[in-house]
Amino acid sequence: MDLRAPIPPEHCIVPPNDDDNKTKIVFLEQSMNYLLCRMYLASQMMELGSDSRFASIILFRRYVGQFQKVIHHHCQQKEQNQKGRKRAHDNDTQPSVQEMKQIKCHLGRIAAACLFLGCKAEEEPRRIRDVINLSSILDFEDAGGHSTPTKVDINCDANQSNLPKRTLGQSPIKTTTSAAATCALEIIETMHPPLLDEKYWSDKEQMVSTEQQLLRMLQFDTLVCHPYRCVLIVMDTLNFGRGTKSQDQNPGLLSPRASEALIFKAWTILNEISIDVVLGTTILQYNVVTLACAVISVAAAANRSSGGNETLPDEWWRALDVPTDDFMSAAESIRNLLHERGRTGSD
Repeated sequence: MDLRAPIPPEHCIVPPNDDDNKTKIVFLEQSMNYLLCRMYLASQMMELGSDSRFASIILFRRYVGQFQKVIHHHCQQKEQNQKGRKRAHDNDTQPSVQEMKQIKCHLGRIAAACLFLGCKAEEEPRRIRDVINLSSILDFEDAGGHSTPTKVDINCDANQSNLPKRTLGQSPIKTTTSAAATCALEIIETMHPPLLDEKYWSDKEQMVSTEQQLLRMLQFDTLVCHPYRCVLIVMDTLNFGRGTKSQDQNPGLLSPRASEALIFKAWTILNEISIDVVLGTTILQYNVVTLACAVISVAAAANRSSGGNETLPDEWWRALDVPTDDFMSAAESIRNLLHERGRTGSD
């Protein structure tokens, strides 16, 4: 099992070092936030498992990291070409409105291709027409041009969707994912999926072409290490879940019921991390064992604060050769993410 980080450093968005670059990064982050929320919803509507959904999202995030470098290089060349000449405007090196629209449209096509490719990579394929339909209905290529702000509450389920069955084409939709959910999911949809006309066949060809472009940008590396799976491996390796309810006979172990609640909470936190554009990127740079251990620790603390009894042994992560500094740093980053999202231990 490959234990590398889901998003290696070479695929991360480079932090800006000047005001000009900050504008570009903010623009990319806004587009990513819009598309990640819709990719998550599309994966639920296609009833994908957690592995396929996570792989699709990670492939998209890796691509954007590489794409940002391309944009930065393009703007540097543009700036060099203008040296020695008087600029008509102070922000001549910034992407124009037309360029920004083209980037939005391009990233929307890439997001759809990532869904299609991620499903195939995890051996859970979906028809290309299903992906085209959902990317059209959920307006991937507009990337936030006219829709209302999107809020996705993913506390309801760590794996499959609990969204009620409905007829596509309601515009807008308001869907609450569980009785305990604090936010409604609001997304503007188009009224109907695309017709089987010439445009559909053109979109199908475009999807295949975009998938090839995606693969080339990622150097055909579609392997994604899954923290969801690693959480289960860590729990099993350390015999968590094999204790008794009273823990008198097996101190330090969790009962099967407590273990199940802990896994559910850990997977829910991983869902939060996967679609968080800023803090999530930092957390996903840890290798999956460190990430899984940190998520388990934070999930146990959250469950204890809401009345659970998930008490773990002292420094249990050292049994897996996880460096304490990395573990503490990852756990702190996760807690900061949940704080930024407004989550509490009982959420």
